[in-house]
Amino acid sequence: MVTKIEHVKGLPIVEIENFISTTKTTTLLKNRTEKFKSAISHYPNYYRNNDRLVEDNNLLSKELYALLNDFNINGIKKFEGLNTRLRFCRYQKDQLFSVHQDGVHYPDEKRESKYTFLLYLNGEESFSGGNTEFFNSKYETKPCKTIIPQKGKLVIFDHKIWHKGAKITQGNKYILRSDIYITSKKEFSHHNGYIWSLLKYDDTLFFSCGRDAAIKLWNHELNLINVIQIHTKSVLKIARLNSSEFISCSRDFTLKKWNYSGTLLASITLNEMLITLTTNAVKKQIIAVGTSGHIFVFNYELVELKAIKAHTNWIWDVLVVEDDYVITCSEDRTLVLTHLSTGVTKILYKNNEELFSLCKSNNRIFIGTKSGAMIDFSLKNNTSKTIHLHKDIIRSINYYSNEIISCGEDGKIMAYGVGTKLKREITETDNFIQDSIVLNDQLYVAGFDGRININNL
Repeated sequence: MVTKIEHVKGLPIVEIENFISTTKTTTLLKNRTEKFKSAISHYPNYYRNNDRLVEDNNLLSKELYALLNDFNINGIKKFEGLNTRLRFCRYQKDQLFSVHQDGVHYPDEKRESKYTFLLYLNGEESFSGGNTEFFNSKYETKPCKTIIPQKGKLVIFDHKIWHKGAKITQGNKYILRSDIYITSKKEFSHHNGYIWSLLKYDDTLFFSCGRDAAIKLWNHELNLINVIQIHTKSVLKIARLNSSEFISCSRDFTLKKWNYSGTLLASITLNEMLITLTTNAVKKQIIAVGTSGHIFVFNYELVELKAIKAHTNWIWDVLVVEDDYVITCSEDRTLVLTHLSTGVTKILYKNNEELFSLCKSNNRIFIGTKSGAMIDFSLKNNTSKTIHLHKDIIRSINYYSNEIISCGEDGKIMAYGVGTKLKREITETDNFIQDSIVLNDQLYVAGFDGRININNL
């Protein structure tokens, strides 16, 4: 076995050739190749489009970890175990995993994942393309290091290193993916993992939800009031029904209704993942959108009233614009107006890239795009203007005090004057920013690192 270690911006990449034998790779793939399913139900097509088999396998995890313990790798923090949730991945022709960082997983209060465990189950004899490429930043196009897959080879690298699985041009590539734990030494965070969204309750209280499947209630001084555990996977969005009741959607494919104290009142399991939701208070309806391109309408008791096909791909945001109309934006690059009673849809605008977030101010719709541009679309005369604010996906847009406040995956919060057209940067962080809310003229910001930060406006 040959072990090699290199660094990207001070972070380690370890290569171990022949970590497992050719016979073992064949054994690992046996009876699994027919069980792969598309990852698109959980991940958008622009981000990744490969096939996966997720397997909770404590026995195999222990076996692989025992092999790993035979190595003394200098410059790597002491290992504390391997994630038992193993992800077998298949990349077929034209499939890839775009540039990303791997998220931290917290199995308990004492451990956190630090390193990615990437085991190649076949190599270039079986496929073309599919190299693992590493980058100094998300925005560089030329990799600083490239690894060509070899059967049985293990690659270990820090989660924080930007990397991609390049496109397969021929054949099928198979890998086994897991995470290596270390003793947790993280600074205080408000959630274990990403925070997906925030919801204002009043001028002193707000909710947050995240990858740790928790919904948390905070006061304006960031003192924790309550933790609500009603979902089994990432909670993506929360909306308010009335003064004491709320709804939430999750990667566990459920829509749940609960009250202020966290008591579960109703639940429904769907055939797809809902990405976001809102409410129509006049009609007492819940409007939810997800990965199939449908708009789902529920009553407040979570009874599904109808499903309307509005897009051909993931719907990322939805706005109620009149009592019976909603506007949605999608990965299919369109802005669509839907009449809920009749189910009639109309494309208002089509862009040359994916659309992710929406905000309404009078007769103007502000749309966040994949590249970080914001589109100012007039409902009155169907004209649009492009405003360059970010250099990455705009995840959320909010209106406050005659300004549009946008959150970007470039780590920036930007403000744009609706009347003045002036741009200003409110803050910049080292991580993606997912959402923001305003309480008493203070901006509360949350994202990839699990922290909620307060900024002056």
